[in-house]
Amino acid sequence: MVAITATNSATPSPQAALGRARVEQARREADQAEANAQSLRSRADAAELEAQNSQERAREVAQRNRQSDPTYTPQLNASKSEVPQKTQEFLVNLYSASEQKFAASGNPLKTYPNAAPVRNTQGQATGRIVNLST
Repeated sequence: MVAITATNSATPSPQAALGRARVEQARREADQAEANAQSLRSRADAAELEAQNSQERAREVAQRNRQSDPTYTPQLNASKSEVPQKTQEFLVNLYSASEQKFAASGNPLKTYPNAAPVRNTQGQATGRIVNLST
């Protein structure tokens, strides 16, 4: 006679247990990947916000620079000299009148072509320009 055996037993087969373990591992890895992706998204959003803030600050600085005078002429015109204008004019006139009389004419250095050169302790000629190119 043929014996009837149970085809479905109460204990799961090792292959089924291994399959379920792999599915659980894959779910954990997917959850971890999703958490990492969310973290990266939030960091990217923060970086985007910081970049927008920096660009806005750069636009504000550029706008302020366009409005200001780059030559500083208003500041120069607004400041008053410590020396009165009459005194400045007097000093300029005094300099103009006296500069010709105190100007040096010609070369103030005197040359003596017949002077004997001075020799240093190594016997080299010093005291006048020596042509070393020849």
